[in-house]
Amino acid sequence: MALAGTFNLDTLLHGLAEAPQATVAAGGLCYSLLALARLMPGERLLPLAWLAAEDAPHYAPVFATTGCALEGLCAVAGRGNHITLDCRRPDKPEVAELRLPPLAGGQLEPGLACPRFLLNCSSGRDVALETWRSFRDEWRRRHPGGWLQLDWHSLSLDWREGRPRRLRQVPHAFDWVQELDLLQMTLVEAGSLTGRPPRRLEDAADLVLRLRKAGCRRVVVTAGAAGLLYADGSGLRRQAAWAPSQVRDTTGCGDVLGAALLATLGRGWPVEEALPVAARMAGLACAGVGLAKLDALSPVDDHRPATKSK
Repeated sequence: MALAGTFNLDTLLHGLAEAPQATVAAGGLCYSLLALARLMPGERLLPLAWLAAEDAPHYAPVFATTGCALEGLCAVAGRGNHITLDCRRPDKPEVAELRLPPLAGGQLEPGLACPRFLLNCSSGRDVALETWRSFRDEWRRRHPGGWLQLDWHSLSLDWREGRPRRLRQVPHAFDWVQELDLLQMTLVEAGSLTGRPPRRLEDAADLVLRLRKAGCRRVVVTAGAAGLLYADGSGLRRQAAWAPSQVRDTTGCGDVLGAALLATLGRGWPVEEALPVAARMAGLACAGVGLAKLDALSPVDDHRPATKSK
């Protein structure tokens, strides 16, 4: 399985407003990588991303823990992307220093051999649209029955150094979703396609149908504690959120949800089994801070109802 995106070094601000604590931790694509390793143990994971030399020591423990293949990493001198996230606020504003360029077509090429592929737009500059189109069309030609998944994530945000990132309208937005088996975005991120975020999940129904007509087979729109809206060829379905006893930090919970959807739907699970398990995994990840929270995850097969009943 290949996954493409950006390794970001996060500064997470949490605690009291007048005396914030700062946790510096590996972030970005690390959440998807570590979540997939926890949810699908034994799966060979091939990350495709830049690796900034100065920040590499922060990511090394993730690579060692996941046992991922490292040949898809492209070394670059200096510092990489640094993100500051204010976890004390519900909207969790972020200030970004984005130094890494988009991945080129040649850097994505190793992913052409993998029948499951995840693009997690963890910086918003992970890959250019033309590069994605070219890769996607060739990948689909080679894997007509494969699984292609995209997490919209930071693609929805503008960027100016030193200023909190704001929602933007994505140019040619519907071109990104063609030939996808699954598109994942939050209710707020949906505003980058429509110009204004829907207020409720029910208000996203028209957008979901437009995305399906544009060539996206399955769409998931999430709204935190309100759960998620799922659509495929059979219609719309709501899934309630799984609430942990304590919510400390929601950073990376969407990445965990996406990983769980890939590990379930992407391996042929029925949707009525996949969605509750994915919601539970995402909920478990809210109870900690940083990557350590993913220690709470366990293989999805352990949570499948059919497996438990045997």
